[in-house]
Amino acid sequence: MYSLLFDIRQETGRVRVTVRLACLISRKGNEVYYTDSSDSVFTSGLLKKGIGRVLYPDDLHWFVPDLTLLDLLLQERAALYRRHGIDYLFVTTQEEAQNGKLDAETLYLPPSPYTPLSKGAREADFIEKLEEIKERRAATVIISILEKGNGCTDNAEQAYQAIRRHSADHPDHQFVVLTNQGKADEKLFALPDNIAVYRPQDLQALLPLCDLALVADDWNIQTECVFAHVPALVLPPREIRRMTPHKLSRRIMDMLGNRECLVEQQKTLCSLYEQENQRLDEVADRLIQYIDTKKQKR
Repeated sequence: MYSLLFDIRQETGRVRVTVRLACLISRKGNEVYYTDSSDSVFTSGLLKKGIGRVLYPDDLHWFVPDLTLLDLLLQERAALYRRHGIDYLFVTTQEEAQNGKLDAETLYLPPSPYTPLSKGAREADFIEKLEEIKERRAATVIISILEKGNGCTDNAEQAYQAIRRHSADHPDHQFVVLTNQGKADEKLFALPDNIAVYRPQDLQALLPLCDLALVADDWNIQTECVFAHVPALVLPPREIRRMTPHKLSRRIMDMLGNRECLVEQQKTLCSLYEQENQRLDEVADRLIQYIDTKKQKR
């Protein structure tokens, strides 16, 4: 039995792609842990699956895993693992060109669907209300996630104004604006009946109720949309800052008009991701073999 540590950045999309692999390794009789870097998305459900938690960096003074899977976005931590004599591989969620030479191999993991392990009463109530709106009004539900990957709510001011104008011109379109910052409320008030401001906790349950998503240039959110089969209108920061009501309305209507084709493309992409995920059992075996080989050389 070996011990493996996942040191993953505090971001739902990055942690999620590792969970299936972590559970597979655990079921093969090995000890698996996450650092507290993943606390924002680490749940009691993982503990019930036998996945443990360690504090970074304090616990590394006494806990020495046989292998650490280190998030490529946390590569500055590699020096600490070397000082403690802990073997590591980099892991990332997407293949992208890297600046500089890495001193360890990189494991690329495919995007992975993930069902939330729990849902709060507030989220359940909001989703129930949205289901009622969608059924009663026969509304087209459009979700806005413009702050992730954009960095600042102020950058989205033009887009929020365009959303408010579009909602007034299209009362059959129900907008759900996701934000964690109070400034967005100020930009949107007074709200039309067909705009709801929501601070998200359960995006995986919310997205399937939507017909279209307006998203910043954020890979994690785009992947969420693919698995939910929700076409995503991706708006880079520069475009968000310069958005006009006419431009936004034209792009929304174009996307809705081509929605069926876009959904089919997403379903095809999901099938490819699932085929890659089916091979994670082989990846788990290779990691165990990697540890075996390293130990035999020592």
